[in-house]
Amino acid sequence: MWLLSPLLRTLEVYRLEGGRWVQLEIYEEDAKVRAEPFDAVELDLAAIWTR
Repeated sequence: MWLLSPLLRTLEVYRLEGGRWVQLEIYEEDAKVRAEPFDAVELDLAAIWTR
């Protein structure tokens, strides 16, 4: 699961393990992200915030 917050300019990444959501990472501001399950593709958060 991804939680994207335009106000905080963050992307939180979670994985479901044993029926519970476990936080894997928090990315901030203008980070370049490779987050599962789409880690084959780099996502530039700066491009999201400028829209």
